[in-house]
Amino acid sequence: MRAALFLRPNAPLEIEEVELLAPGPQDVLVRVTATALCQTDVSVRDGKYDYGRPMIMGHEACGVVEAIGAEVSHVKVGERVISTTAPTCGVCATCARGLSGCLKALDVRTTKRARRADGSMAAALYGLGSFADKMVVDQASVVAVDSRAPDSHLALIGCGVTTGLGAVLNRLSLSAGSSMAVIGCGGVGLAAIQGARMCGATTIVGIDPRAARREDAMALGATAVIDPDSEDVVARVRELTEGLGVDACIDGVGSPTTTTQAYDAVRRSGSVIIVGLPAQGTRLEFDAWQFFLSEKRISSSLFGSAVNRRDLPLYARFADEGKVDLGGLVSKLIKLEDVNAGLDALAAGEVVRVVVVQD
Repeated sequence: MRAALFLRPNAPLEIEEVELLAPGPQDVLVRVTATALCQTDVSVRDGKYDYGRPMIMGHEACGVVEAIGAEVSHVKVGERVISTTAPTCGVCATCARGLSGCLKALDVRTTKRARRADGSMAAALYGLGSFADKMVVDQASVVAVDSRAPDSHLALIGCGVTTGLGAVLNRLSLSAGSSMAVIGCGGVGLAAIQGARMCGATTIVGIDPRAARREDAMALGATAVIDPDSEDVVARVRELTEGLGVDACIDGVGSPTTTTQAYDAVRRSGSVIIVGLPAQGTRLEFDAWQFFLSEKRISSSLFGSAVNRRDLPLYARFADEGKVDLGGLVSKLIKLEDVNAGLDALAAGEVVRVVVVQD
């Protein structure tokens, strides 16, 4: 089968014919019908994160189960599934408490999944490797869904939508009349904006230097937008909130600059949630005394702090009910052979989301 592999940093992915290893007792064989391109894919390709190589790239997918191992209990052959970058086994101490952060995740993510033509073994990004015709994954990495939405939309729930939407719904307590800002209006930020709208927030501020992304933010629920290249972000946010600051701010970038902006933009007792993946080794500095007095909260949210088998089907239902616009996030549909052009467009900020669709 075909797969797009990461072989060296700062170079195009290579599409090769590889042989998938046979599914183990708890594995699932999935025919990939759609897989979205994510900024994380760009970052790995460009050497920002070192997850090893050779590696089949891609981690945000929708597909159909073709075979299951003898011990698989979560999904059935023929079911439509969404992948998850945060595996949930359902039985470890963390999963048993209904919390995110499955203890099995590391083992799942590092398993070798395919053999290349030269005999070498290839891992799969986050244990998925969805830039391929098919993938073999642990059952903890997929969730069955029943939805009317097209696969190209549902694939987004496998990472970006859940990261943004889940951060709002699972980590914040927004209600009617609340206020929230989002720094970075890519796919994750735009999902967070929709989450704030669902909660009844009446002031939703999208912050992004790209005019097209600010337009997207307004179309999907923002009540105001800010260009950080030409405006003072904190001053403008306070102007929009009668000098108080917003109740919460989602940092979809994860840089020291944006996290500091988020911290300064929230009101006393406000919350900052970091969802953008910082570069490895990044450090934050702030005045601990002022932090203590402010009663502000800074935390992170990985994969929207989602409980997979609860939240992923729920978000698919939100799409069916028109509460979340997944189609509004998709800029372009492409074929697997065009994956490098798609990653380049994403890196250049020319698109919100690009989705590979399979015949």
